[in-house]
Amino acid sequence: MYSLNDDRSLLSARVAHIVLLIICRAILCVIFIAGLSPFTPWQRNQVEWLENQNGLHFGEYASILTSAPLRWDEPLDGPCSIEFWMQPGVIEDSNTMMAFDSPGAPVHFAIRQSLDDLALAWTTTTSQRYSKQGVLYIPHALRKDTPSFITLTSGPAGVNVYLNGVLVHSSKGSRVARTDLTGQMVIGNSPWADDSWSGVLHGIGLYARELTAEQVRQNFTDWTISGQPMAPAEEQAIAIFTFKEKRGALVANQIPGGIDLFIPNHYMVLHPRFLEPFWRPTAWSWGFWKDVLVNVFGFVPLGFFFCVYFSRSMPVKRAILVTIVFGCAVSFSIEATQYFLPTRDSDSRDWLNNTLGTALGALAYAPGFVQTILARVGFATRGVSSTRQVTSICLDPTVSANS
Repeated sequence: MYSLNDDRSLLSARVAHIVLLIICRAILCVIFIAGLSPFTPWQRNQVEWLENQNGLHFGEYASILTSAPLRWDEPLDGPCSIEFWMQPGVIEDSNTMMAFDSPGAPVHFAIRQSLDDLALAWTTTTSQRYSKQGVLYIPHALRKDTPSFITLTSGPAGVNVYLNGVLVHSSKGSRVARTDLTGQMVIGNSPWADDSWSGVLHGIGLYARELTAEQVRQNFTDWTISGQPMAPAEEQAIAIFTFKEKRGALVANQIPGGIDLFIPNHYMVLHPRFLEPFWRPTAWSWGFWKDVLVNVFGFVPLGFFFCVYFSRSMPVKRAILVTIVFGCAVSFSIEATQYFLPTRDSDSRDWLNNTLGTALGALAYAPGFVQTILARVGFATRGVSSTRQVTSICLDPTVSANS
């Protein structure tokens, strides 16, 4: 019967080398597939016209945008209103429903879905450092596959949010100005990252005034009965999109001379960021921590098995360091490639978490009992160091792994 105290190995040196090589290559393949799929910079834009009613269906990767920047009359800090008639297809996710690309603007505004909450988000940009100015949540405003008519009005007194014509939230400390709604309007995605929203969109209205409560109620009735507001000119509308075309790549603005929407053939992110900075604002939600855990522990097998592989031809101390550098390089190559893929995000946090996972995996090879077990299997071919000798490389670089 075989024992760990036996000097024999389960596998010959040649077989152990081949098995270890297969394991390492398989780990690399899984990591690259997970990090880069679907591997195409020309992902089909999954936007489709509804057959039996006005509207568009947004799939997993879908977005539309205005054909040119929106034009607002002066003053740009004046009042405004937004109408957004939609129904979410997924409640278990958080995504951007509407955003405005305003290059050089200090504040970027977006309307987001956060699970079943509606979220109004303002993000400030200063000297390449990103800090969230504020997020206004309207709890439980959304229901899966249930139409919701959202109206946002803003003026000197603050922001009012209506759901299906009924006031559900007021915030005197927040305000949306016309300057926040300049630039290209992006529907169903963020201008800066893959944050695609899934669902059905029936109508959009933009107004250069703060609609009254009565106008909000009347517009809700008009939209749901006739598919558009009855008096857009009187309400100073600059854009009304009814999505009644049912075909083609153009969504016409019902306001004469207004900017139209168009449907690109391919899913796109207007301004993807290369290695988005790790110090950007963070929502410390379960989704964030889930992403951290996946990126850390997804690289632990790479760190462990590549350290075992490298240790067959070099001292353990050097093998651990080489493995960490190798894992860092692999992660960087993935994140750099993701910059060119609209369905992925290039993120410095992922790079750091992947490198941390590699380090944890490599250091898991350090304990003497682990090396003893691997030596008995046949993976370790050099002398086995004690736990203290191996782990000391992180504390004292002068310690030799073979001492």
